[in-house]
Amino acid sequence: MARCGPVFRHARWGVIAACLLVVPTLAQVAISPSSPIEGVWRAALLSEVTIAPCGTGFCGYLTKIVVPSEGLSAKETEVALSMSPEQFFDERNADPALRSRPMLGLHMLSLRPGGKPHIFDGEIYNPQDGKTYSGYVEMTGPDAMRLNGCVLYNVICRGEDWVRVQPDEN
Repeated sequence: MARCGPVFRHARWGVIAACLLVVPTLAQVAISPSSPIEGVWRAALLSEVTIAPCGTGFCGYLTKIVVPSEGLSAKETEVALSMSPEQFFDERNADPALRSRPMLGLHMLSLRPGGKPHIFDGEIYNPQDGKTYSGYVEMTGPDAMRLNGCVLYNVICRGEDWVRVQPDEN
């Protein structure tokens, strides 16, 4: 009867060596940095949007409401400043059925990776006029992005620069 103990012993060491080679690779995947678009972003009018993974891409939700100083009368500004964030609703939405939804937590961005690593394509909801636009986000730096909403098959685009909110700012 043939002895196969040494063969299994060598095979066992091969399996252990293979595992030791795979484990560091798995650890690197587990701690790899998240997408550069993830995080809390401050818009030009100082409101904040949190972008996180969802579905096949990334979603952005309004997480801080700041009453803009422009576009409102003195009376409107006074009333708005006296309101809590929960009292703001999507009153300018083009769809009357959506005008009673709260602004805080409003889903504003649906993005997916674009053709270049620093571009994210998708749809952008603008609560200032209640319309959704096709558009894209371009990462212009590690803590800066340009949000671009477009019309006419992306021929005419208008953009706004956003900056990342640092954790110590919240």
